[in-house]
Amino acid sequence: MAIKMKQDSEQALYDAAIEYALQAGRLIKCHLGNKGKIKPKKNAFDLVTEVDKLSEDFLRGKIQEDYPDHWILSEENCGQDNAYEVLKNHDSGYGWIIDPIDGTTNFIHNIPHFSVSLGVVKDGKPIIGVVFNPITGDLYAARKSFGAYLNGRPIRVGEESTLAEAVVATGFQASDFQSGSRVIQQIDKLAGKSRNIRMFGAASLDLCLVASGKITGFWHEGLNPWDTAAGILVLAEAGGQVTDKDGNPYQLFHDSLIASNGKIHDELMKTIKL
Repeated sequence: MAIKMKQDSEQALYDAAIEYALQAGRLIKCHLGNKGKIKPKKNAFDLVTEVDKLSEDFLRGKIQEDYPDHWILSEENCGQDNAYEVLKNHDSGYGWIIDPIDGTTNFIHNIPHFSVSLGVVKDGKPIIGVVFNPITGDLYAARKSFGAYLNGRPIRVGEESTLAEAVVATGFQASDFQSGSRVIQQIDKLAGKSRNIRMFGAASLDLCLVASGKITGFWHEGLNPWDTAAGILVLAEAGGQVTDKDGNPYQLFHDSLIASNGKIHDELMKTIKL
């Protein structure tokens, strides 16, 4: 009976996360033509809009109302804090790690690749991940040990077995968007060895693209827990692999990430290593 009750409660949590993401997505979509003030955060390349804050306030309000005993880590509310220290102080119980708009620069420029990202963790481990693109309507969702889905249909990673067959993606961290940055050096090492390279600009969705087999790998440095908490679970449940740059199993406090279908993982990791 206790096991069944736990399953039922986490199913309700999963359903709630999906509903919150859909509602936040509708809110964001309503503001596409009126984004309000746009402000820099850490520098001119790291931006926030009034809509980011509206989305975050909505999500925090829903979670606090429905799950008052759960903790919340969110980008706009906690982004100036050390997110890893926050996580260490919340290593037990249920928590929500949210990005109200992942891919804000895309949102500002009307590029339809941004998302609401909601990750639920229990005792520090991801158990639910929901990533919703309000423009395309793509809803990626996963619950630990129950598989990964795109719009209700099961998804799996791709079958590419070599880097030469693989389309891979990456992105700049805002503090390293400059000539000669690490990612430019890594791209140079990959050029001519992979099928091609993409930069989409929203890590949560990029992880889901790997999960659904649209691309084969993704790597990024300087990410925060709200960028990855939902997407890594979707990818894991779709059969993928996620590590840090040295090949250790990825943890939410790691600041480097390599994700793949598993079959090209070692080759990708060795190729981009500087």
